[in-house]
Amino acid sequence: MKIKNHFIMLLLAGVAWGAFYLTGLLSNYFTDWSAGEKMLITWIAFFSILPFICIMVNIFLEGDHVKKSIWLAFYASVCLFVFDFIVVGLIEGKGIGFLISHWYLTAGYIEAWAVMPLTGYAMKKFEDRMTKAK
Repeated sequence: MKIKNHFIMLLLAGVAWGAFYLTGLLSNYFTDWSAGEKMLITWIAFFSILPFICIMVNIFLEGDHVKKSIWLAFYASVCLFVFDFIVVGLIEGKGIGFLISHWYLTAGYIEAWAVMPLTGYAMKKFEDRMTKAK
């Protein structure tokens, strides 16, 4: 994959993290929310936000859908983990224990690996079928 595509995915991950963090500032990065509200945001991400982002990246960046989706899962999990660890783990002093106290973030890292490669695979299969139909 081209360096430009990696940069775009890193930038997208940074913007997504920033928006999520800023949204959560009023609620202490969502820790003031009830467990039900945290589950709701986790499910919204799983069924709508992550697949939508994956579809958009696969449409606008060139290359194999599955490979792009795996790279996107990497940027949506590893990079976001690093950002969260810096802010919540180091700056706020929670250490690696933030993975438990902020379990909804941990769920998001795992969701990226569940949703994005499957979305890329589905897009590849759809594209293959459309190509055969022509």
